[in-house]
Amino acid sequence: MIRIRSPLKIPIFIQMKKTLFIALVIVSFFACKKKETDPDPSGTEVPNVVPSDSSSYQALFSCLNLYIKTAGSFMPTGKQTAAYYSSQLITNEIYTASNLQDMGIVSLDSVLFKNKSAITNFYYNDTTGTQFTLPYLWIVSGTSAISSFSFSNNNPPPTFTASANIPDSIKLSTGFSFKIKGTTNCSLIKIFILGGSGSTSFPNKLIAGTDSMITFSASELQGLNPTNAGYISIQFNKDHYRTIAGKRINFRTGLQYVNTAFKIKP
Repeated sequence: MIRIRSPLKIPIFIQMKKTLFIALVIVSFFACKKKETDPDPSGTEVPNVVPSDSSSYQALFSCLNLYIKTAGSFMPTGKQTAAYYSSQLITNEIYTASNLQDMGIVSLDSVLFKNKSAITNFYYNDTTGTQFTLPYLWIVSGTSAISSFSFSNNNPPPTFTASANIPDSIKLSTGFSFKIKGTTNCSLIKIFILGGSGSTSFPNKLIAGTDSMITFSASELQGLNPTNAGYISIQFNKDHYRTIAGKRINFRTGLQYVNTAFKIKP
């Protein structure tokens, strides 16, 4: 059984560079059903919550603003999207590939999503490079197992004004810390690090959206190999929940900052 922490999906050009890692870690009918509205007030947004609550859901529909570090600064480079529905509760952002279910046809703002990844047919995302804008209109055709529904997510992503604080390099022997003050409207922060060839661990962490510091100790970095071409991803997520057909569904907006030339020193 393959368990995947997501949606830390790496952009296509990075996927080519990180083929070995992906291999190890990656991670139709229209149903004739009534369109779901939002009858359950428990689906209202939760502005600042602890990670254990923020990452508990059965389906995720995510559209993130992507920033890649080039020429010394983070530049906007498009959107990162993901849509999946699990037969089992997803906690701590980890799903099991075999639990993902067919949702039929999935679209965002009339763009049809693909439904095939390296390991499962039921992880959906956009491959067109569309620059989606709020509100994000999700439409799911449904199957015999999953009700059809639509939802327009007009919740803006968090704000983050401290990208200059994200380090370009770290030392394995000492660990690292940096401030992330300047973050507002954030539910959950996700950090992920990929080291050099032969690394045996992939350090990652979930922290509350109200936290003001990201810290990894030397022990938490054990298993990483030094490299001048590492990878770090930091996501600032705004989660918005709805109960649809008795299932807790997370409609997410956010920001993702990626550095693919992250230096990891001994």
